[in-house]
Amino acid sequence: MNVKKRLKVLIPTLREKERYIAFQIISEEPISYSDLEAALWNTMLEFFGEYGVSKTSVWLIKNLYDQKKQIGVIKCNHKSVAQVIACLGLISRLGESRVVFKILKVSGTIKGLRLNQFKNTKIKNNEVMNYPADTS
Repeated sequence: MNVKKRLKVLIPTLREKERYIAFQIISEEPISYSDLEAALWNTMLEFFGEYGVSKTSVWLIKNLYDQKKQIGVIKCNHKSVAQVIACLGLISRLGESRVVFKILKVSGTIKGLRLNQFKNTKIKNNEVMNYPADTS
């Protein structure tokens, strides 16, 4: 008589509400998923600390990152969307290349992001990455 007890599932009103942030990386060179993940975690740990990062419940969704189009999705809770977007703005370099994050859309579901709509957009890196030359 070996009966296993299962954990009770939280009712929807007690669950943490999730948000999905679709973003595009505009860079001089293609960015790999591992470089992006390391930069995101390091920046968030420096900016918020371990306790702050744990409160954001942030995750970079691996199977939704398109390395060709440089489009990805970050999952976080609904209270920390502004904090996660601020951390993306703090990342200015990944490796040797300069990067800029463009927030495409924020949604409560992955389906609501309509990622197929963004995969057809083309941004030319040369037009966007026209930084003024340093004259110092």
